[in-house]
Amino acid sequence: MRFDFNLYSSLLLPAFIQGVLFSVLLLVRSRQSGLSDRLLAFLLLLNTVKVAFWMLGFAGWYDSHDRLTTFMFYFPFNNLPWIGPLLYFYFLSLTNRDFRLRKKHWKHLVLPVAWTLLIIIKFVLDMGLYYPFEVIPDTQYGCKGPLAELDKSSWAVMIGFLSFFYYLFLTLKAFSAYRQYTHSNFSATEDIQFNWLRNLLYMVSGGIIIFFFFSLAGLVTHVTYRMDWYAYLAQGIIVYYLSVEGYYTLPRQLKKLHFDPEIPVPVTIPDKQPDAETDVWKEKLERWMETRQPYLEPELTLSDLARQLDTNATVLSKMINDGTGRNFNDFINYYRVQEVIRKMQAGEHHTQTLLAIAFDGGFNSKATFNRSFKKITGKTPREFADTFPNPAKSS
Repeated sequence: MRFDFNLYSSLLLPAFIQGVLFSVLLLVRSRQSGLSDRLLAFLLLLNTVKVAFWMLGFAGWYDSHDRLTTFMFYFPFNNLPWIGPLLYFYFLSLTNRDFRLRKKHWKHLVLPVAWTLLIIIKFVLDMGLYYPFEVIPDTQYGCKGPLAELDKSSWAVMIGFLSFFYYLFLTLKAFSAYRQYTHSNFSATEDIQFNWLRNLLYMVSGGIIIFFFFSLAGLVTHVTYRMDWYAYLAQGIIVYYLSVEGYYTLPRQLKKLHFDPEIPVPVTIPDKQPDAETDVWKEKLERWMETRQPYLEPELTLSDLARQLDTNATVLSKMINDGTGRNFNDFINYYRVQEVIRKMQAGEHHTQTLLAIAFDGGFNSKATFNRSFKKITGKTPREFADTFPNPAKSS
């Protein structure tokens, strides 16, 4: 099979190979890991296919004037209507271990399925009604019919962009609610805040935005085939990132996540006056925290604490929010900070590192420890520790 190696095709080829390889690896792993890896595999593959379009073009397929050129016109390289819904579904699958594609999700597939049918129909009609094509420049010398570029017309491309930007908005909105969910249900959020997920949104949307601006530029001025190549090079770099980072990111607490963007997250209302029932619960909760010290468990969740107190997570969340003016994460980390302060007062920071004391106090992340300590005390852990000098040195 023809492949002309040159600067343009060769620089895109490694990204294409990497994307296909990791898509296969993710699909294989999905037999154990589940839906999220399958969705990521398809998301990665669609982005890889976009890179293949310009790679194969520069490899000589577009100008070979044979079946390879016909392939370039009828294969669904322009798959943008699929990327937005897949990105949204991947987010939902990562943040809810029980997520499955159900009937209520079918509406999100209307445009992608219609888009796929459009590509199939244009191929069938062109091959059925117009083949063999007249050998003239307008048909790429007998390689395409009159409907070949229907899905690549300006209106079709803009529909694809609008669809993606809508799903990007939907995903970012859900991500904002998810951050509230994690702080309302988990005491350790480093693993489940998903820097990977945030970076995924940045990278995928960044790649699409680059294509968007190139498309806009093409409407007002002449953009050459080689100028467009730079957008595909950027897409290749994104494929590299998605494949490696996505494959090796597997949060430990994924099995505990049950986020649903359609269920509102309780909002903390610091100024609300607690009622008598809240006061009783607050006293019971404080006594439990002081005597049983559940906050020493690094991955303590709202559900764990609710089971310990023989209640349900919804009731406990309301009591914490109304009674303390804090969400669950801030509430637990407050007790962890107090535990660290007690150890400082006892002089343990002179024999152990501050990070070791933090881990003993229930923290499992240096970043969370520093952030929570500064938020509660107004000082960094080191500044606070320096207020308790070493008696041995002073003597």
